[in-house]
Amino acid sequence: MPKIHPETKALIIKSLKTRSTAEVADTFNVSQRQVQRIRKRFEETGDVFDKPRSGRPRKTTAREDRLLARKSKASPFSTAAELHQAWSPQVPVSTRTVCRSLSRNGLHGRISAQKPALNKRQLKKRVAFAKAHSLLKGWTLEKWQKVDFSDESLVELHHSRCKYCRRPTGARMDPRFTQKTVKFGGGKIMVWGYIQYGGVREICRVEGNINSLKCQEVLATSYIPNHKRGQILQQDGAPSHTSISTSKFLKAKKIKVLQDWPAQSPDMNIIDHVWGRMKEEAWKAKPKNLDELWEACKTAFFAIPDDFINKLYESLSNRMDAVLQAHGSHTRY
Repeated sequence: MPKIHPETKALIIKSLKTRSTAEVADTFNVSQRQVQRIRKRFEETGDVFDKPRSGRPRKTTAREDRLLARKSKASPFSTAAELHQAWSPQVPVSTRTVCRSLSRNGLHGRISAQKPALNKRQLKKRVAFAKAHSLLKGWTLEKWQKVDFSDESLVELHHSRCKYCRRPTGARMDPRFTQKTVKFGGGKIMVWGYIQYGGVREICRVEGNINSLKCQEVLATSYIPNHKRGQILQQDGAPSHTSISTSKFLKAKKIKVLQDWPAQSPDMNIIDHVWGRMKEEAWKAKPKNLDELWEACKTAFFAIPDDFINKLYESLSNRMDAVLQAHGSHTRY
């Protein structure tokens, strides 16, 4: 429970002369129980100050802490050490004290989320797409079920994500506690796949760069044989997907495409969650070469529960609403 400043307590006592406990609590954004305790202490002692407590008193004042918090909010990517240099309390303090002060103000150190950069044009397109595909425009779950989500993804043999470990003091360089890395990820493969509501899916390995001809070859061998009439293919705005030749190819094959898909929108493409889960499971198999990696990816991809994919489809209406609420900016998805 946050500590109430003596000046605020004095205002609370003054307000209680003409107002009820509930009204005062709402005005000062505190609980009624706190207001009652403040009044009781004032009646017993005649003041609103807390009794002296055991322990070392804080070196910084409330005003200095507020100044530090403002500096952190103005520059959220500054480290505690950098804020320490910019902050000038009357009494010298350590960087650890800076961290504690920030934490008391609800400013905790966190790993920042990595999201694609969005310009004004892309923001407008995201809003326009979300509006056109919202529940108000008739895009219910039943309609989303007709969309086949597709995408490519690169999978590295050795991923470089940070891992946490528990180790004794002074053992940072002990081989048992170090994460082994391989230059350029030890090699990588490109995969293409698509998903449907109900769990139908397909994945294939793509050799070389994906140009228009390669994209059409993948669609011809891995998608069109399983395509059902009435289904809509979703693709992002990659040049190989939107080229004139690919568009003509899909039209000739009578494949309907979800139009106006906005750029830089992985939070809308639910297959990205499938790729993430597939990679995590494939890496657990600890493949030693690219062929083993591909086999691990296939196994992991088809082992993903149908219910997991269905829930992704069920989240699409909420995703569109989230984009609209964020005015086209990033969402939590």
